[in-house]
Amino acid sequence: MKTDIQVAAMGLNWNNPAGEQFEPWLMEVKEAGYDGITGFASSSLASFMDRPHQLKAMLDRNGLKLASVDVHFQPDFDYYKKVCECLAVNGCEILAYIDPKGGPKAYRELGEWLDRIGEMSLGYGVRTFYHNHTRGIGETFTDLERVHAEVDPARVFMMLDLGHATKDFIELPPQERAIAFLRKYKERIKFMEFKDWNERTDLNTPLGEGYCDYEAVFQWVRDTGYQGWILVEQNGNDGLSLDRTPLECAMLSRAFLQRGLAV
Repeated sequence: MKTDIQVAAMGLNWNNPAGEQFEPWLMEVKEAGYDGITGFASSSLASFMDRPHQLKAMLDRNGLKLASVDVHFQPDFDYYKKVCECLAVNGCEILAYIDPKGGPKAYRELGEWLDRIGEMSLGYGVRTFYHNHTRGIGETFTDLERVHAEVDPARVFMMLDLGHATKDFIELPPQERAIAFLRKYKERIKFMEFKDWNERTDLNTPLGEGYCDYEAVFQWVRDTGYQGWILVEQNGNDGLSLDRTPLECAMLSRAFLQRGLAV
């Protein structure tokens, strides 16, 4: 199967390495067979927001690319400009916005804020995505639809975190949650975060060990001809997953993708 898919690893798997831990993490990502990385702008990548060329040099040295950056809410709009400048230097086209947890369901206000970020980011060649998340405004299937009803789809693009969908889309049985959203919005999904969920290891779960119906997801990828990045994540900040190291878990998930999609 010939594909135009690249696979990235998320720093959260390794509990957000930074400083002296950053380049050894890149080496493990490469060892595990990934094409690129993703991290939080506020943690693993924070020190590079003012030094984007240093990040690019590290990535180039390790044969990796910057796939996307997760950005939490900041009230200072100029912060998002700085993030986009860093992304542009690194040839990264994906900004995934994460809203504060536990806030009011202010769909319209969120939509206006996302549109503003999205319009600005396009000037840097960066697309803004809303990242569905536990306790975020777009937590459930219905919530996420309402968020996207409030944005301009030409400025804010659609992604899906399949792990959070599997955990949080309570309108459907767990196995059906992620694939149902992908099928309904197959024309609009431009980025995916592959994650899995079960009650024992929560979101600190290698792909294939949770409830997400990845066989159906793989078929969806083949049927739609999905192209671009697939991000692999698990919540490594929760500690070891059944006594397995982050590298071991990353390799398990990478092998799972290789078997399922030959990527």
